[in-house]
Amino acid sequence: MGKKPESFDGQRLRVVVAALEPWQRVAFAASCVEVLVPSYVKFSELKQVGDADLVRTSVDAVWSALEVHEPDVLYPELPSPESVKELLPSEDDWNEWAPQAEDAVASLVYLLELLGSDDVTYAIYTAERAYAAVDEFSAREQGLGVLDADDRAALLGSPSTQVELRRQTEALRILRDSAGGRSAVAELRAAAQRTPVGGALQRGLRPSLRGSGC
Repeated sequence: MGKKPESFDGQRLRVVVAALEPWQRVAFAASCVEVLVPSYVKFSELKQVGDADLVRTSVDAVWSALEVHEPDVLYPELPSPESVKELLPSEDDWNEWAPQAEDAVASLVYLLELLGSDDVTYAIYTAERAYAAVDEFSAREQGLGVLDADDRAALLGSPSTQVELRRQTEALRILRDSAGGRSAVAELRAAAQRTPVGGALQRGLRPSLRGSGC
């Protein structure tokens, strides 16, 4: 009997994330941003726009702070959410990686907001953006346009989507089971870097159906 596909349940996710310690919420959110960073880099390289270095170094700084479980101390040194929003792809800059780049920027904004407020909602938003990014990628990978119920089921069961949803589930398990050691942070970071949205498929994507803007 086949394994039941993972699904995205925002309400269930909220309950689980709310039960975590603040640093663990940041670690989970950072892992959801991490899987999107390569997409932003690819978008930036294709059009020579944006600031891939700022996105990369911001996420790296959060990971470094998490190693000592003090990400809130770092918050004043990070770019403001408003300044990061300026990196959102414009219509003039749109390319095949723009939808995922948009999700990357939005998720980084939510991570920064989480650092400043410890509002669980922002952690959920980062997970939603990672899921939305891989969902959109999978739809284009399969050549799907307007989706019916069968298409939605096929997307949920696609390898790319399942990899991300299982990564999120495993990240939460690691955090719940961790005794507060640095190994959990390193494990989440490594897992996210192994499974970026889009994987190794860097070329040949069909044009995005998603318009620009959040």
